[in-house]
Amino acid sequence: MLKRVLVGSEASYLNTGYASYGRELIRRLIATGKYEVAEISCYGSADDERRKEIPWKNYPMAPSKTDSDEVRQIYASNPANQFGAWRFERACLDFKPDCLIMQKDPWMDSWVKHSPFRPFFSWSWASTVDSAPQNPEWINQFADADYFYTLSEWAEGVIKEQAGDSVNLIGSVTMCAADEFKPVPNKVAHRLSMGLDPDWKIIGTVMRNQRRKLFPDLLEAFALYLATTGDEKTYLYCHTSYPDNGWDLPQLMMKYGISSRVLFSYACEECGKLSISKFSDTIKQCKNCKKYAAKLSSVSNGATTAELAKIYNLFDLYIQYSNSEGMGIGQLEAAACGVPVMSTDYSAMESIVRKIGGFPIPLRAKVLELETGCYRAIPEIDEVVSYWKMFFSLPESDRAAISEKTLSEYSRNFNWDEVVGKWMISLDHSPKGTWDKPFRQIKLPDDKIPDFTNNKDFLDWAISTYLPHSRLTNSYEANCLLRDLNFRSYKPNPCGFFYSENSYFNRVPFVDFSKDHVIRMFKGKAETFNFWESVRCGKRKLQSEDWLND
Repeated sequence: MLKRVLVGSEASYLNTGYASYGRELIRRLIATGKYEVAEISCYGSADDERRKEIPWKNYPMAPSKTDSDEVRQIYASNPANQFGAWRFERACLDFKPDCLIMQKDPWMDSWVKHSPFRPFFSWSWASTVDSAPQNPEWINQFADADYFYTLSEWAEGVIKEQAGDSVNLIGSVTMCAADEFKPVPNKVAHRLSMGLDPDWKIIGTVMRNQRRKLFPDLLEAFALYLATTGDEKTYLYCHTSYPDNGWDLPQLMMKYGISSRVLFSYACEECGKLSISKFSDTIKQCKNCKKYAAKLSSVSNGATTAELAKIYNLFDLYIQYSNSEGMGIGQLEAAACGVPVMSTDYSAMESIVRKIGGFPIPLRAKVLELETGCYRAIPEIDEVVSYWKMFFSLPESDRAAISEKTLSEYSRNFNWDEVVGKWMISLDHSPKGTWDKPFRQIKLPDDKIPDFTNNKDFLDWAISTYLPHSRLTNSYEANCLLRDLNFRSYKPNPCGFFYSENSYFNRVPFVDFSKDHVIRMFKGKAETFNFWESVRCGKRKLQSEDWLND
């Protein structure tokens, strides 16, 4: 019988780094013939037509258009639900995985350790480590996984130094580019086919418009390059989105006076055609179908993998300009297309850019971020401009040689067989799932709290009484709760976990905290535990739901 592997990622048909990783990994795991694989499709809904493209079992984590208001309210009640928390137990009972693979950010996956079904499967987790030092909260979460992976060699070093033996670190599983990413045979003909002047020189980037992507610095550097060179043939191509959770790109381009020298990708919502043009508002008339439906490319309305490969092949030079990266897939996709790469010399970019023979951008400084306690990089803009001047002053033959070296180094250092082989170490060493364990039930006491002389004794009693299967005693979480009891204040966590002080979502003030808060929190989790145990052991039946049956 094949080992059953459940992979938690973003829906395979989406245009994100996580979605691409999950898609390529699942394809290759299935191809080995050793595993039955299913997918938890974050941001995917049951009625999305693109779901038909997925040839394996997938569990959509987003509501459908036909779902009731009640279902939508449940989904919206906890930010972690978009990553699968609300449907995880139901999917597990349907699939009964032996192994769980997760590969996203800590705050996207940390709910797994609190699942009532955590003891029944082996958990292999590749989480982003995009900066140093890692917060103790995240290290504690990593330690709960049976097998832990990083997404870069740089991150592997951070975990080894900071976590020691507390984390079962297997190694780094840096993503490789999909097979579609490869050089075009004739760049001049390719640019003409995409409607661009073959004599242009193009600096390109493929990054979502987020806070940590340094678009203001990138646009400032490009303006400085144009001002100091008088170059009339060089363009900056930003394959990104607007509006998004990041920068006001039109305002920045106007500030630096470069609106006419920056190119963007537009995707038509009507005909699906991709086009390239200078910024022309968020939505404009489609060149193909003439409808007013062409929007700046985004995660939900973006380029296909094949189209994205065509975009990379327009570039002469690729730049990954971020203050931190957990991986930075754009570097690898560009390199696979033979496009030379320059990247900020920090975090995952630090090791990846060197392995593809690229240019590490020196730092002006590193600054400590309040929300995470991690250092973020400030690249040196003058070094960026200097490199551009040097690169574009080279003869075309020299630039072609750099391109060939980039492709060669990428091919030598990155391949999916090695990545899948590392994942298989944990899958093959994991025992079969234990879904037939005897029924467990927590007998809840009355609401009267015994008298305790100190908060530590109270907390130990509460854990042993309400959450005896949680491994919470003397844990990092318990220490956080004890501190909050002593301080009589805490930050309420919208994700509903025991703690998550540095969660992406946690931007709330301190409020009063007492023993009553602990009892309510623990009692709710104990009731959830009892509910799912009764379902697992057939003592309670659930109604059928359409998203499980497709």
